[in-house]
Amino acid sequence: MQKIGYYRKSGELFLQNLSLKKLVDHYGTPTFVYDSNLIKNSFYMLKKIMDPLNGKIHFAVKSNDNLGVIKYINSLGAGADVVSIGELKRCLKVSVKPKDIIFSGVGKQKDEIEFAINKNIKQLNAESIEELKDIIEISKNIKKTVNVALRVNLDINAKTHKKISTGDENSKFGIIYNDIVNAYKLINEASFIKPYGLAIHVGSQLFDYDVFFQTFSKIKNLALELRNLGYEVNHLDLGGGFGVDYTMKNLLNYKSLSKALNEVFKNKEFQLSVEPGRSLIAESGILLTKVIRTKSTNYKNFLIVDAAMNNLIRPTLYNATHSIQPLKIKSDRSSKKYDVVGPICETGDFLGIDFNLQETKKNEVLAIMTCGAYGSVMRSNYNSRPSAAEVFIFNNKEILLRKRENIDELLNLDIIPNF
Repeated sequence: MQKIGYYRKSGELFLQNLSLKKLVDHYGTPTFVYDSNLIKNSFYMLKKIMDPLNGKIHFAVKSNDNLGVIKYINSLGAGADVVSIGELKRCLKVSVKPKDIIFSGVGKQKDEIEFAINKNIKQLNAESIEELKDIIEISKNIKKTVNVALRVNLDINAKTHKKISTGDENSKFGIIYNDIVNAYKLINEASFIKPYGLAIHVGSQLFDYDVFFQTFSKIKNLALELRNLGYEVNHLDLGGGFGVDYTMKNLLNYKSLSKALNEVFKNKEFQLSVEPGRSLIAESGILLTKVIRTKSTNYKNFLIVDAAMNNLIRPTLYNATHSIQPLKIKSDRSSKKYDVVGPICETGDFLGIDFNLQETKKNEVLAIMTCGAYGSVMRSNYNSRPSAAEVFIFNNKEILLRKRENIDELLNLDIIPNF
């Protein structure tokens, strides 16, 4: 039986019977690698929870917008949740059906709204009264009906990092409780708007049962209030943000989520949807990076690698800790504490601080784990650094999903003026 995920043979990292060293030899570094089997396992684990509750999974494209990744997750049966016209066009490019696409996001422009309506997507999630009025005006002008749900802000503390907390009234997201009835009234009075329900998303990296239970209970009670006022509320979009343990001490599970869902929605009064991104894709991805230099001060040992914050910004942006492993374990090496840092001219350019690793030398390769979500998708070209390659492992075969950029491609984007 084939092992699932990343494993070792004779101390060397493998994936689906493929040597990661051979991938490095072929594609170079830095390179992202994704495992199709881990994605599939995560998807079916969640699907098993959602199916009995009349629920549908929509992959949060913002977590990884690679066309190959979107296509693969869609082939498993997932729809898509997008937050820009760019993400919407990516989904359409790989033949995701419009009826399976939800368009969320707090800053949709008029051309994006009109494009989405013309493509007959599943629903638009309106995040403000002003946006709702734009949707009403645009749908009326082009005489096309669109399903609209209201993203609500019910002032919930998600108990997560402040930069990924989106459910309280200090955040820019959603329509506050006091405005919901008026917003639903506008929907019902509009000629080309079909009321589609409510949506909520309180944050990312959620593990706490109490947060799930409070969120689901509040949106359900609000939906029932609206029904009692005579409004049609059939769909509840419950968002995503389901957490992943980046230290790899605990395997992915949806126990807290499942418990809360089954307690709140056991009577199946609504059609449900969820928008996971991280929990579907994070564990599948790693970032392979080569040591360029080793150096020491009186206080620190440094491994300077060829990946940097332009490839993986999570450690410096969110103080996130990713497990870091040698590509090959050497049993004769002692342990040493390192800061794993990139070549960018910022002290904040680090991938791991105070990591205990085997003694590591120049040109050896490290694997930064759990990089499938919010890794390459958040890349930049800071310090004029080209983006990494991306490789997908499917049925024991490697597929290049994105070519490594080169500096000439970046230079060609600029227009040199005639001074």
